[in-house]
This record gives sequence, C-alpha cells and structure tokens, in this order.
Amino acid sequence: MRNALRLRNAALCLLLIGWMLPTPAMAQDRAVRLAGVIAEERIAPLMAALAARLPGADLSYVRLSSAQIAADAKRAHAPFDIALFSSPDIAVSVANEGYAAGDEPTGIAADAQWRHEVFGFWSDPAVMVLRRDAFPDRMPRTRIELVRALEQNNGRFSRRVGIVNIGIDDVSYLLASQDSIRTSLYWRLMRAFGAASARIYDTTDDLLAAFRAGEVDVLYNVPLSALSAGGTMPQGVQIAVPQDYVLAVPWTVLMPKGAANLRGARIVLHALHSPEIKPALAATGFSYPADFTAFDSLQRIELGPELLVFRDTIKRTKFLDIWFQMVVN
Repeated sequence: MRNALRLRNAALCLLLIGWMLPTPAMAQDRAVRLAGVIAEERIAPLMAALAARLPGADLSYVRLSSAQIAADAKRAHAPFDIALFSSPDIAVSVANEGYAAGDEPTGIAADAQWRHEVFGFWSDPAVMVLRRDAFPDRMPRTRIELVRALEQNNGRFSRRVGIVNIGIDDVSYLLASQDSIRTSLYWRLMRAFGAASARIYDTTDDLLAAFRAGEVDVLYNVPLSALSAGGTMPQGVQIAVPQDYVLAVPWTVLMPKGAANLRGARIVLHALHSPEIKPALAATGFSYPADFTAFDSLQRIELGPELLVFRDTIKRTKFLDIWFQMVVN
C-alpha cells in the first residue's frame, strides 16, 4: 500500500513539473522571428515597439538579403515567421509561387496589399540629392532639367555623379525598370550619366557615404527612407523631389506558409499597420519630412503580378545589358 502511494505521489510530482516547465510547443509559440534587409541598429526602435505589443514573446530579428529571404520563405520550415521586403517585386514573386500565408488585417487600403498575402506598410519615394555648389545657375527640379544640366556641363560633372549598380541592388533595379516604362527620358538620362563617367556603387549606403565624403555631387533615385535613416546631410545639400513624377516603392511584409508561429506573425503584421507604431516606424526611417510636398506627383508602384515582368530572366538580362552599355561604355 505504501509503495503504491509513493508511486502515485511521484507520478503527480512529474506531472506538476511537466506543467511548470515550458514545452517545445509553448516555447515555439512565444518565439516570433523577423527577417529583413534593414540593419540591426536601424530597426532597433521598431523592434522595441513591437516587443511592447507582444509581452512575454521572444522577439528576434535577422538581417538577410532579399534573395536569401525569398529562398528561405520557400522552405518547408521557414527560419522566420514574417519578413520585411524593400523590394515588392520579390515579395510578389514569393506569393505568386504559393509560399505566402494569408490574412485580412483591417485598415489596409486595397492598393496596399495583394491577395491578402503581400502587405505594404509604407511608400518610399525616390528622390534626387544635389549639392548646390554644382548648380550655380539653377537647381534641377525635373528629369529634363537634370538631363540638360549634365549634357551642357560635361566637364563640370565628370566623375561627380553617383548611382547604384542596378545589377546588384534590387530596389535600384526596380526603380530603373519602372522609370523606363514611365518616361522616354530615362535612357537619355542614363546616357548623360555615362558621358559624365558616373561612379557606380554597390549599395545605397555606399552611395550616401561617398556623397557625404564629397566624392560626388549628384544622386538619382535615392530612397527617402535611406536618407531619413542616414542622419543629417552636409551643408549646401538639397533633397530634390522631381516635379514631373516621384516613384514610390512600397515596403512590404509577407508571412511564409512554413512559419512556425503564424499567430505571432499576424500580431506583428497588424501592429505594423496600427497608428501607435508610427513613431517607431519614423525612428526607423519610414516618415515624410514636414516640408514633403510630392503627393501631387507621387506615383506609387502598385502591388501585383505586373511587377514580375522585369523579373523574367531574359528581360532582366536585356535590360541590364542596355543599362551597362549606356552608363559604363
């Protein structure tokens, strides 16, 4: 009898210990893993705000390239639960292949989501950054004015124009392809960059560092978020919003079907679209300056299968060939 009682008590103790210790499923439910292309120090304010919305959650972030995020999102067991894309065409491509989980968060405009699988949370305008000393007569306000300034002053702008390599940077490639279908001036502008022996950089961060160091005077199609996150510009610099039109790239989020914690991912998704998160988004670089007046000319790049046209391998190769012929050769 005593032995039976001891065995029953031992079994009860083991059961209680099992209740008290976190099971793998419980630990998994608390872990919410984010991936994105943003540097860890830049995204820190947003991560802190999201952590406040998920008390008790184990929130983590990993910085990856867009290509790595896309590849990992297609795995049966994705290594993250929600991803932030700066390149909406890549996000649409992942969803189009059937690897995105769906949701219907309220408060999201119809043109800021696609199939309830890819969700835009901010439109990133592409602007020009110009050094005033380089334009003593008149600061360019449109693409045609920039083209004419470059064509008429080849010597002054030799090696003083900076652009990002569209064969490396996904956002720059998207902006270039969208420019090419919106204005016949695009290739003339690229030819002017080539005539000025433009300096080509691998990333926007490299481009802005070169500008701050005084290596270049003219930057074209720079995402406003990169400028906002990069700190104060030197004296004598103007952020020029093209008056003909301003391309705006949607930053998007996507939840892979293979995510371990879709519940936590959906909480993050809803939080990103809540009014309370706007200060943290602004601290991460997602905000418009008080004097930003481009809304009349703002052309938002819409989410949808049209973005896949320039992701076709043959079309992309031909486009890059023409670009390098214009800019490099």
